[in-house]
Amino acid sequence: MINNQTCLPAISTMKEYEKFLKSSLEWCILLDFHVSLVEGMIKEAHNANKKIIIHLDLMKGVSTDEYGCEFLCQKLKCDGIISTKSKVIESAKKNKKIAIQRMFLIDSRSLEKGLNQLRVSAPDYVEILPGIAYEILPMVKERLDMPLMSGGLIKNCEMIDRCIEYGATLVSVGSLELAIEYQDK
Repeated sequence: MINNQTCLPAISTMKEYEKFLKSSLEWCILLDFHVSLVEGMIKEAHNANKKIIIHLDLMKGVSTDEYGCEFLCQKLKCDGIISTKSKVIESAKKNKKIAIQRMFLIDSRSLEKGLNQLRVSAPDYVEILPGIAYEILPMVKERLDMPLMSGGLIKNCEMIDRCIEYGATLVSVGSLELAIEYQDK
């Protein structure tokens, strides 16, 4: 949970972003935007007392490495970074931003490799993908002393509740309406 918000919308259109600014939600994730738009969006969000987490791996027009992360943190003043890359997570933490590292669960080997990387980068949150694999969360939580986040293929409030029940602190969803519905319930 970030400031009493459990469900984070992943926003990829200006129309959704504008609705987010008018919503009761404080935090969102931006993805698929060109970096030239993001500086203004972050300023506008901050003026509305909102916080922006940038999904660096899915941002256009900026390097998806630690240098791109430094640019987003220092120049554009984002509030957090999501990435699969350990170096990016380490850079976000050095810049005192929320650092969320994604881990795709494909099989036991990807789980072991991911756990080893996460122990080194030590993100603030670990996003386990896909979110519908919530039954794996207790096992991951047992082996990692880090807050978990679920994301991917979450379609309704019941699925969000299930992720939380199994150990997720945060859940990301691709629908702003679902995030608002969950926040307001």
